[in-house]
Amino acid sequence: MRRVAGIILIILLSVSLFAILHRSLNWGHHSSQENRVRGVSSNALPRGNKAITAIEYQRMLNVGINVDWMTFSRVSHRYFQWRSKGVSVPEYFREKGFSNVRIRMGKDVLTNKTALLQLAEIVNDTLEAGLIPIITYTAPELRGNPLSKAAQEHFVKWWETVANYFQGYPYLLSYDLLIESSGGIKSHPEVLNKVYSETIREIRKIDPYRLIFVTPSRVSSPFYLNELNVTNDGYTLAEWHIYASGPKGCSYNESYVENALSAALNWSKKTAIPTWLGAWRPNSYPKDRERGEEASCPMELELNFTKAMVSALSKAGIPYDINSDVHFFNITCLKWDENQDEVLELILHPQRTAR
Repeated sequence: MRRVAGIILIILLSVSLFAILHRSLNWGHHSSQENRVRGVSSNALPRGNKAITAIEYQRMLNVGINVDWMTFSRVSHRYFQWRSKGVSVPEYFREKGFSNVRIRMGKDVLTNKTALLQLAEIVNDTLEAGLIPIITYTAPELRGNPLSKAAQEHFVKWWETVANYFQGYPYLLSYDLLIESSGGIKSHPEVLNKVYSETIREIRKIDPYRLIFVTPSRVSSPFYLNELNVTNDGYTLAEWHIYASGPKGCSYNESYVENALSAALNWSKKTAIPTWLGAWRPNSYPKDRERGEEASCPMELELNFTKAMVSALSKAGIPYDINSDVHFFNITCLKWDENQDEVLELILHPQRTAR
């Protein structure tokens, strides 16, 4: 009987040990799977979940591009069509030499949960490709009705929803609160400061170290950075624009560029908050350029303007993103526009344009 009891005890211990090991292995499997879903990739850029300061982040941004993977329905459809076939669109941008993508988001995550899931897939793909993802919100409600309390509350709630969803993601992911202070909001810096303060407070409750960008009034003009009322908590940056739609009338002003950079640098010196040129365009295009229309200014001007912009930005040490992917990359056939090769070479390799 003792022998039988001993055998039974051994069997019970073995079963218990197997169950423990099984749970452990399953925990590891699910944890790994969850990490992939939440964007923690072994192929992502270094640093993992270690917090990144605003100054460090500015240095990491280098050269990026605005992308319409979540704004233009045609582009978004193609993106996810390629994704379903195992093709990573962000990898094309990393291979081209870009360091970040500014993901323009125009959908309402409060009412469209599918959009939030799609945004997460794009962020995951971007991290997998080794790119820095920056989410920016088009905020049509706030830009169109800046004095509406409902629009202001919606803006805060939109970002609170995004922050909750992406909590725990690598700190390479950042939030650019407003794509551009155009429309009705451009003349209301007091509203911008109000919604920025409330939004940052809510995000900080969820994620104290997430990097956040704010943009000034007057269509994100660097000359209005002084109107921003933000606290330097070490994880806040400012984003601004010049020539976001390209050189108007096929002409540009180098003095204007220099003055804009000086305004940004002086503000940074005063506040210790770094800045970033979130969108400038080498050429001007028709509104439906994404459907295949050609640039409206001659290539010679585009090259000269690009050289001037890149040279000035490089000297100032301010990173920049160009506007936008549809002007350089054909997502339908996954091909870069050969006519823009020389321009992209200047943009992606600023050291070659130094004067």
